[in-house]
Amino acid sequence: MALAMFYGNLFDSPFVVPVAGCIMILGIVVAGIWSGVRTEEMRNQERLAAIARGVPIPPTAEEIALMNGKPTADRTRRRANIRLAGIVLLGGAAGLILFFITLAIVLQQRDVLCGAAAALVPFGLGIGFLVDTRLQSRELEPTSSSQT
Repeated sequence: MALAMFYGNLFDSPFVVPVAGCIMILGIVVAGIWSGVRTEEMRNQERLAAIARGVPIPPTAEEIALMNGKPTADRTRRRANIRLAGIVLLGGAAGLILFFITLAIVLQQRDVLCGAAAALVPFGLGIGFLVDTRLQSRELEPTSSSQT
């Protein structure tokens, strides 16, 4: 009886949906990490089995890229993802600024422009990501130009 009362009050709480959403996101993240670890474990087991049979081990994609003197696909993809994040954040910041300027014009309230200051956070992050991408490109330039 007391258990039914507890669960009745528990599910009537307004926090059930946000807590369930957080638990779901946590579960998705843990499942993704576990999947990546399991995939790497299986890849290593296959390589060890090939060594035990005496079969030559095919090189990984990263080893092939290093043999050809090119940056690995992971580093190139990572740099592209960072650049994309920077561009998206700058676009979001510009959208926030335009939104608050438009809202200030429509409402004819100058105080609404304070909301445009919130756009400084994604703007700063976007600039930081683009600077990081540029620094990574400069680090890779000497290795790619010396190999050609």
